[in-house]
Amino acid sequence: MSLETTIADITARLRQGKFPNEQAISQGIVLRILQELGWDTWDTNVVWPEYQTGEGRADFALCHPPNKPGVFTEVKQPGKAEDAVRQALEYAFHVGVPFVVLTDGRTWSFYLPAEQGSYEDRRVYKLDLYERPPTEAAEILIRYLERARVESGEALEVARKEYRSRNRRSQAKAAIPEAWRELVEKGDEVLVEMLTSAVESKAGVRPEADDVAGFLVSLGKPVIIETLRPGGVQPTTPFSQRPTVPRPVSESSRSGKLVLLGKAHAYHNAKDAMVIVLREFAKADPTFLDRCSQHPDAQGRKRRYIARTPEELYPDREDLRDMREQLPEGWLVATNLNNVLKKTIIRLATEVAGLSFGKDVIVDF
Repeated sequence: MSLETTIADITARLRQGKFPNEQAISQGIVLRILQELGWDTWDTNVVWPEYQTGEGRADFALCHPPNKPGVFTEVKQPGKAEDAVRQALEYAFHVGVPFVVLTDGRTWSFYLPAEQGSYEDRRVYKLDLYERPPTEAAEILIRYLERARVESGEALEVARKEYRSRNRRSQAKAAIPEAWRELVEKGDEVLVEMLTSAVESKAGVRPEADDVAGFLVSLGKPVIIETLRPGGVQPTTPFSQRPTVPRPVSESSRSGKLVLLGKAHAYHNAKDAMVIVLREFAKADPTFLDRCSQHPDAQGRKRRYIARTPEELYPDREDLRDMREQLPEGWLVATNLNNVLKKTIIRLATEVAGLSFGKDVIVDF
């Protein structure tokens, strides 16, 4: 099996929540990819597990010559890779290892621990398997981790050149519009809250989160505004060239039919649709909600949207903890979410179930 095919298979399994912890990621993702990159994963003098550094143990040391580590690979559970940056870089710095890889299976971050700047500054590149096609992801992994390139020193030299490259800023700048689009289309809570608070300060009245989220989404959808002129209705300036305020959507217009695998389910609002999807899929698979809860889109910056306890749903807001719905197997889902975020949860649930949104699961609100 080629590296590209392996990455495609791993990504599909990641989306379905098949790697719930560090051990599963190490065995089912990291070692599998290292093998494809030419590393003898059965030889513990070359791929050394639990390498003792004096400060702690690195999950894997890639060694050349045998027993001499050249790359540390640190593995964390889904969504927790960023929490371990300091630990991973300190392990490497104290032992003199020049290159560090930090991964949670989905994201792969490559660091030069001896360079100057903050921990973030020392990151050469971050690969997200969800965001890159398998061909491109394979090229990036080969660039930094292929055994022949690591042993020749080429991988490290390339990383150092890229770290010093003036193109890094322009590459990041070019990605801003797409990153913005993804945040608003997922109903990012922080963006919605910031704009909500700003509107309240100006108007003295707090807007509905759904109206704010809808406005943010509309920014990326140019439309033609029509105005009444002599001679009839005529198009005027495109939406993308002038500010407009989207028409609020009434609660009644959000009701409709949800179609799951050809079967229609009536719902009254976005919350109902979200809960129906989660409950129906959970009936067929006892592990479904556990896997859903680990999906990156099922977690905000400070809380989880699918969890076992009200405290996990609303860690900082005791007053909101009754805003939840019971799901099978003792799981809960938060309901104090904007409608864009509720649709995001339906999408991720569809993905975890191994189905296609818009085909196997059809809903619109």
